[in-house]
Amino acid sequence: MQQIRLLLSIFLLSFSTAIFAESYIEGENYITLDKPVKTVTGDKVEVRELFWYYCPHCFNVEPVLSNWVKKLPSNTAFIRQPAVFSDRWINGAIFYYVLEQLNEVDRLHGKLFDAIHLQKMAFTDQEDFVDWLGEQGIDKDKANGAFKSFSVRVKVNKSKINTVKYHTSGVPALIINGKYWTDASHAGSELRMFKVADYLIAKESK
Repeated sequence: MQQIRLLLSIFLLSFSTAIFAESYIEGENYITLDKPVKTVTGDKVEVRELFWYYCPHCFNVEPVLSNWVKKLPSNTAFIRQPAVFSDRWINGAIFYYVLEQLNEVDRLHGKLFDAIHLQKMAFTDQEDFVDWLGEQGIDKDKANGAFKSFSVRVKVNKSKINTVKYHTSGVPALIINGKYWTDASHAGSELRMFKVADYLIAKESK
C-alpha cells in the first residue's frame, strides 16, 4: 500500500511538472513574510516543513516529501517542524520531539503516520503512545523519560511560538529560508507545492 502510494505520487509529480509552466507569482503561489524568521542552518538554505501527524494531507504527501528531500541541493538543510496552531495540536509536537529525543525519527516517523491514518490509532495520551513505542522495540522507561524531559518541553514551546511567526494558514507547508512559504492551496496542488519550493530554493541560492 505504502509503495503503491509512493510510486503514484512520484508519477503524478512528474506529470504535473510537464503540465505546469514553472512561472510562480508572489502573493499567489507563495507568500513573502513581512518579517523574515531567523534560520538555524548557517550558510545553507533552510527548507522547513510544517506538519501535523493527524493531518491527512501531511500523511498523503509524506512519501513524495521524503523522496524530494533526498534530491535537495547540497547547499540546503531540511528541518521538520510539527506545527502547533492550538492546544489540540500539542500532542503531535510532543510525539515528534519524543522520537527525536530517542533518535528514532528516521525509523518511526513514517510508521507513526501509518499508525494514525491506516491503523486508526488515536494516541489520546502518553500511555497509548508509549505502549506503541514499546511495540516498536523502544524501552518504555526511556520513552516515558523522554516525555518528561526538559528538552522536549522546550522544543514543543518553541514550535508553538514559531508556528505563529510563519503566518501560514495550515499544513503541510514549506518554509524557504525563513522568508517565503507555500502550501497546496497557494501552489495549486500538494504536488506542485514542491515545484514552487524548488523555485524558491533556487531564488535563495543566487
